[in-house]
Amino acid sequence: MIKDVREIFKNDIKTALHSPAVMIVIFVIIIIPSLYALLNIQATWDPYSKTSNIGVAVVNEDVGYSLNGTQYNVGSMVVDELKNNTKFSWQFVDKDTAMDGVKNGKYYAALIIPSNFTENLLSIQDNSPQQAHIEYIANEKTNPVATRITNAGMDTLQAQINDQVVQTVDGIIFGKLSDVGDLVAQNKATFLKAKAFMNELNGKIGTIDSTIGQANSDMSTVQTVWPKVNAALPEVQTNSNKVRSLYDNLYNEVASDPQKAKTTITNMESQLNDALVLLKFVDDVLQSLYDVTGDQNLLPIIKQVETDINYVNNTLTILKQVAADLNNGTSPTGDLTKLKTAIDTMDDAVNLLANNRANIGNQINTAASELSVVNSKWPAIKSEIPVATAKINSISEADIDNLIAFSNKNQTAVQNYFQSPVVLDQDDMYPIANYGSALAPFYIPISLWIGSLISVAMISMRVKSRKKYNAESIYIGRMGLFLIIGFFQALLAGIGSILLGVQMTSSLLFLLTTLFIGICTMIIVYSMTSTLGNAGKSLAIVILVFQITATGGIFPLQVLPSTFQAIHPYLPVSYGVGALREIVGGVIWSTYWYNIVILGIFTLAFFVVSLIIKEKMNKRAHLMEDKLKESGLF
Repeated sequence: MIKDVREIFKNDIKTALHSPAVMIVIFVIIIIPSLYALLNIQATWDPYSKTSNIGVAVVNEDVGYSLNGTQYNVGSMVVDELKNNTKFSWQFVDKDTAMDGVKNGKYYAALIIPSNFTENLLSIQDNSPQQAHIEYIANEKTNPVATRITNAGMDTLQAQINDQVVQTVDGIIFGKLSDVGDLVAQNKATFLKAKAFMNELNGKIGTIDSTIGQANSDMSTVQTVWPKVNAALPEVQTNSNKVRSLYDNLYNEVASDPQKAKTTITNMESQLNDALVLLKFVDDVLQSLYDVTGDQNLLPIIKQVETDINYVNNTLTILKQVAADLNNGTSPTGDLTKLKTAIDTMDDAVNLLANNRANIGNQINTAASELSVVNSKWPAIKSEIPVATAKINSISEADIDNLIAFSNKNQTAVQNYFQSPVVLDQDDMYPIANYGSALAPFYIPISLWIGSLISVAMISMRVKSRKKYNAESIYIGRMGLFLIIGFFQALLAGIGSILLGVQMTSSLLFLLTTLFIGICTMIIVYSMTSTLGNAGKSLAIVILVFQITATGGIFPLQVLPSTFQAIHPYLPVSYGVGALREIVGGVIWSTYWYNIVILGIFTLAFFVVSLIIKEKMNKRAHLMEDKLKESGLF
């Protein structure tokens, strides 16, 4: 048998060496697996470094927003940030151009920054802050991978924008705190003087108690308060007139433009709330003056002011009902009628109050002039002086210095802290430099399996000779040629990977492992084909199909369907992938040798089983091949 094996092997080598056509075919068979593996590795080497060629349209419609007298436009800040960002090919265009470009495939995606972007971002000062939105539109039909890349890029961009917004808002907040600290620093001496004054006042209560006797001090108080009241009443009248004017707009907008009607309602509520604040201020002042003087002439005036307050509150209530009608989609006609009546009543009352302010002033002055002494109220004031002194003494000079010191801190450092109080320190275990190196352990074993398939498809399993050899001799003898081809396929793939720069802990170990995988793969595929004929080729193709997915070479095994997870341990390439992955990422020897041993066991099992059943299966396989040839299709 050994003699026959040697004879078959020598004849195969002699035939190959003396036939240029055969050598060309064998050469092509040898280089195809390497081309498949190396081209795929090169193509996936670092795809994210090429994303600067992916076109993304950017549309900025943000009009900006003014906060505390300072104009902000975060949309423009985002655009400036993108102009310095080379992650994608950003194209700054108008909305129509962007939408057309995405639709026809010129751009893979588009970013649209709306007109209220900055306004919503800075709405944090409102009672109901609004989230800012950026519209992201992707054409997934253009290229499925490109849209996944742009999606990932948008997540990163969102984080960068959030950081920019936090930095801006923090700058506003800490800038104000810094201003407060500066103000305290400038007025520290004044505060300390006031503190000293309060302590001195507290110590001289007895002296003050004996000197108060006249109401002249109360008159001074009245003269100080009245200008504020006198100024507030025309403002109330102005607010009421604005509300009356806005009602006409509201009445027309309810039917024509409900959205604009809501804006008008908001403006009316603002005017009414302003009027309410001013009226309450007037009421508080008059009530306080009445409490001091007890003058009955003030009561009708107070009652009139409180009536106006009730009218304003009633108008607000009806206005909110109109807003509710609009939000619920119901007709507000009835409530509009009520609102008109309430506004007329309120406006008349407010105008009457404002027009009578001269008379009100005279009555207040009369009430103030009737004050003779403040002795009856002095005890209450006297009791509060120690309390106020204790409170002001609770603020030490050290507390003031701490606030000043905070204002002098590095505001940039403080902002950075609040912008990102936690920093993630990433420490990769077994880091791999690029995608190409990470995928090399998958593409190389798969390419060697494909190379083995091409070999058995191109080279016959039958030995043509006058001498009749037994099945075992043919099986082992012809295997020699295939092993030589498998060796060079693996050698070329291994050397090509090294020259390509695939990451590996040891070039020699990588090359030897690749050779081992190539020999094992060739034996397994050759054994199936030699024993089962065309059925063996078909089986090898089926196994290849499953191995492309179920080996865990690209996607983690845990995210694959349960069927693929179940067959994973029974696929030979799984162990070739595992062995090469150890060399690329960092060798754990127990894992490496486990994969090598299991792959060796697979190979030995195929070899032994094929050797045993070769003779029995040969006749059936040859019969099937003959019938297929007779059909004229194979």
